[in-house]
Amino acid sequence: MSFEVLGDIIDKSVVDYGFRLAVMWGTDDVVAVSDLTDEEATLLHEKIVPELKALPDPVEPEDHATVQERLRKLVS
Repeated sequence: MSFEVLGDIIDKSVVDYGFRLAVMWGTDDVVAVSDLTDEEATLLHEKIVPELKALPDPVEPEDHATVQERLRKLVS
């Protein structure tokens, strides 16, 4: 299984606060328009969204890669 789409959602959520809001509060909509598998959708709901809610606004640019890597590890 490829987690490429989920990884792209994670990466964009870290750097784009507006997209992060869409993922946090419209998770079902994001799942509906993406190619996420059921397993990936569950990971997004249960593991990623709570972590996104805990992130600072904004995530500082120098922290983007570190945060993206940490969140990607949660779903790998």
